[in-house]
Amino acid sequence: MSPPAIPFPDAPVSEWVGIRTDSASGLFAYRHLQAIGLLEFPDFGGGDMTSEQRRDALCDAINFQKPLAALAIFLGVVALEDFVRDFGARMADNTDICNFFPALVELRAQPIQRSADQAFKRLDTDPTGCIDPKLINDIFRKSLNVEPISTIEYPRLRDLALIRHTVAHHAAIIRPVDVQRFQYYILRPQQAINPPAKFVRETLAYLYQTGRVIEDTIRNRVFSVVLPSLEPEWWNTRPTKLIQLIEFFDFFGFIETAVGPVGYVEPGTPQYERMKADAAHIKEKLLARCIQELRNKFTA
Repeated sequence: MSPPAIPFPDAPVSEWVGIRTDSASGLFAYRHLQAIGLLEFPDFGGGDMTSEQRRDALCDAINFQKPLAALAIFLGVVALEDFVRDFGARMADNTDICNFFPALVELRAQPIQRSADQAFKRLDTDPTGCIDPKLINDIFRKSLNVEPISTIEYPRLRDLALIRHTVAHHAAIIRPVDVQRFQYYILRPQQAINPPAKFVRETLAYLYQTGRVIEDTIRNRVFSVVLPSLEPEWWNTRPTKLIQLIEFFDFFGFIETAVGPVGYVEPGTPQYERMKADAAHIKEKLLARCIQELRNKFTA
């Protein structure tokens, strides 16, 4: 008897995201925003409370009514884990980068054949699927000859990884056996992971900044090797390889303001043509900023 094919229900999401979620860094930023979003609710106050009272009520709801603080930290750590995994796999699949760093091929996820009753197991290998900072440094030292995480950050990142595991598998309650494993934070046996919203925001900002440092360090390493191989005055000739690498690294996270219409527009309409022209203009401005940064950094 075959299992039923039941459509999974889908509720509409009333949000508009101006982030490229098809890139590793864009998806990382989006997941970071998702984690922060757990700490924010729309203001449904009917005038019976001041804005300060509503903020206090929100903090109470986060900590006393719903375990959103622990879940937000969990999502922030998982976002960093997935970013490292995704970033490494995408570089391994990029021919131009692999030509300069052949050892990156070891970061490719390899498919694994599984039977239908093993759906809970991974369907591929996961060479970078860990948050341990030393292992991450070992992986990228071997493939890129760079260590993107400072050793000073090891204790904090390891503690956050253990907190993530505790939220996922132990109901966000610290096990007595794990107390001695914490190096950066002091926790008690049976303590609930339920920090105030301010602490959660600071922690999420730290995790996101850690990801950006990893990205910037790796990007600088790649361009330091690739740029000398390009033709002279590459900043003027703009070879295809250069443009493709800039796009691969998501225009270095730069943002430009768009003035055209937003959302879906039917092809062939004046609004659609305006969107295309605006997109081309924005892309040119982003490329110019990235090329100027590379020139300032690597030709001085």
